[in-house]
Amino acid sequence: MNEAPRTMRQAGCAAIEVGQAGTAPAGQAPALETVGLNKWFGGFHALKDIDLAVAQGARIVICGPSGSGKSTFVRCLNGLETFQQGVVRVDGDELSREPKRLQRLRRGIGMVFQQFNLFPHLTVMANCTLALRRVLGKSKTEAAGMALHYLERFGVADQAHKYPAQLSGGQQQRVAIARALSMHPKIMLFDEPTSSLDPEMVKEVLDVMVELASDGITMLCVTHEMGFAREVADHVVFMDQGRVIETASPATFFSAPRQERTRRFLDTMLR
Repeated sequence: MNEAPRTMRQAGCAAIEVGQAGTAPAGQAPALETVGLNKWFGGFHALKDIDLAVAQGARIVICGPSGSGKSTFVRCLNGLETFQQGVVRVDGDELSREPKRLQRLRRGIGMVFQQFNLFPHLTVMANCTLALRRVLGKSKTEAAGMALHYLERFGVADQAHKYPAQLSGGQQQRVAIARALSMHPKIMLFDEPTSSLDPEMVKEVLDVMVELASDGITMLCVTHEMGFAREVADHVVFMDQGRVIETASPATFFSAPRQERTRRFLDTMLR
C-alpha cells in the first residue's frame, strides 16, 4: 500500500505493546498489530506512523480530542477504511484488500458504531440473524438461538420482534452489541458507542460493556468516557493529530501522564 510518499518515522519509534501482562503467551501473535500505519484523506495526513501491538484478551481504551484520528484508526483495523502505507495484522494474518481474504478476517472482528447501524426495515431478530445466515451459513433456527442468547444476556430479548425505531437509543446499542457478539468474534471494536445516546442511557450501555470485558475477549474502544477507562481498560492509548502520543495503564495515565499534551487533555476532561 504505497500510494503516498512515506513520511519520516519518529526516531526510536518501536511498536508499542499494549495489553495485560501475561495475556499473550510467548510466541503467540498479538490479537491486533499495526506497523507504520499511515492514512491520508487527499492532502490531509490523518494517521501518522502508528505502531501498536495489542495482546490477546487485552482491553484497550483509545481517547483523544476530536479529530485526532481515533475513529479512522479503528475503522482501518477491519478494512472499513483503506490506508496508504503500513500493515495491519489480525492474529498474525495481514489485512488484505483481496475480498475473500478480507471477508475471512472480518468474521473474527465485531464492530459497534456510534449510530447503531441497525437495518431500519428489519426486526431486531432479523438484524441479529442476517449475517449468521448469510455469512456463516447457519439455519434459521440455529441463528435465532444464537442471537437470542445475547439478546437475553443484554436484556433486550423482549424487543426481538420490534423494529429499531421502536426502541430507545440505549436498547438499540445493546442490540447492536448483541448482533456483533452473535458472530462469536475474537476481537470487538467500539467506535464511541455512547456518543449518540442521551445521558441517562449511557450507563446502561457502559454496564453491558463492563460485563463483556469480563469474558476475556480482546476489546478496543474509542470513547470519551474516562470512568469506563479507569474501570475496564488494561491500557489507555492517547492520540492527537493522527499520532499515538502516549500509552499507559489507567493508574499511570490518570495519575502521572508523561506527556504535556496528555496532561492538558485530562485537565479538560476531568474538570
